[in-house]
Amino acid sequence: MTISRGSGDKTHVWRESYSRVSKDLLRSSQATNRSRIKTLGLHSLRHDARILDVGAGDGNLFTTLRNAGFRQIWGLEYQAELAALHPDRSRIVIASAADIPFASGSMEAVIVMDVLHHLPGAQLPRCISEMRRVLEPGGVLFVCEPAGTLFRKILTAMLMSPLSRISRFSRDKRAMVEAERETLDPWLEAERGIPAQIAAGGFSIDFFERCWLHHYGRFRAV
Repeated sequence: MTISRGSGDKTHVWRESYSRVSKDLLRSSQATNRSRIKTLGLHSLRHDARILDVGAGDGNLFTTLRNAGFRQIWGLEYQAELAALHPDRSRIVIASAADIPFASGSMEAVIVMDVLHHLPGAQLPRCISEMRRVLEPGGVLFVCEPAGTLFRKILTAMLMSPLSRISRFSRDKRAMVEAERETLDPWLEAERGIPAQIAAGGFSIDFFERCWLHHYGRFRAV
């Protein structure tokens, strides 16, 4: 996971809250990741496929993929503090998603989960272009990002209310939403148009679905 450059103290607040939420017993990050990769259809990949995890954070998705049998996984993370927690430091690069330091056509799959909504909207076309560049023709981009659903709006309203004081988990979730609001709110307003924007960046749409809180997309490099 990553958030936008220049957000200063908000970055620190988000990172600290995220670190606690990802370890919360309500639902482990591994259980969440397993559910997401099933929805996205990552099981269709060969176990020796070359995979890039964009916004790898502390490596929790890396761990899920490795436990599922995938062997060639690299990570890209902008925040050095999160990258330092990655379980295999030899497989993670500290860099921006707008300037991916991997060779063109070097990956068979790119995975991006809860990352693009942290970026200023003006950076999104560049990031899509970079993800397309590092994919070989026919390679697959897997995307899981927040959706602006009615359920999310209700949940956010609850988090912004005094109800958020009920638990450490809800307080941390509120802190994360507040820290990322500068980019999250515009993202939620525009997210229905994201598939078309990705397609315009050199992809065909294999699959796209909006669920309770997120949308899931599978896009193929053309």
